[in-house]
Amino acid sequence: MQAQIEHERDEATLKRRAGRSKGELHPSLIEKLANCNLLQLQNAKKLCDRYIKRQRNPPTEQACGDGYTVHVLRSVTLKNARFRLEFRRTSLRAEKVYVNGPYPRRYWWDGSIVKSQHVRKGKSLRRNLPKKVWLAFRDFLDRPENEQIRRNLSDKIEAESLHG
Repeated sequence: MQAQIEHERDEATLKRRAGRSKGELHPSLIEKLANCNLLQLQNAKKLCDRYIKRQRNPPTEQACGDGYTVHVLRSVTLKNARFRLEFRRTSLRAEKVYVNGPYPRRYWWDGSIVKSQHVRKGKSLRRNLPKKVWLAFRDFLDRPENEQIRRNLSDKIEAESLHG
């Protein structure tokens, strides 16, 4: 019986997530909107317009990144996305913390969450990045100074983890 309940809950979650990318509204939201009066609906529309405006713009620098980003070399916005060339660290739980990079990442809004995606480096990086972003990043990718920056960041994080 318990397994059946968990299975149905998992199916409902998958169905809800599948509808999200298609822009489908959750039935409970539709029901709540149907119960609103005219003034409440107008206020909901204003709020929606504000959220739509935020979604159409790239996330701010402060909203991008996570605890693993330690240094940003370059940041470029394009339409509703922000592309950053950044150094990232490994988990602080590891015996030794490494700093790697620079890696290109793309950030965009998905609801109230800022999503990110690693853009694969390699021979196809030029094809994987928009032209404006590639032109901004290409001079920063294989600079000899990057190794010194990586070493300095590793030393700094290592010192912080010993004292903290």
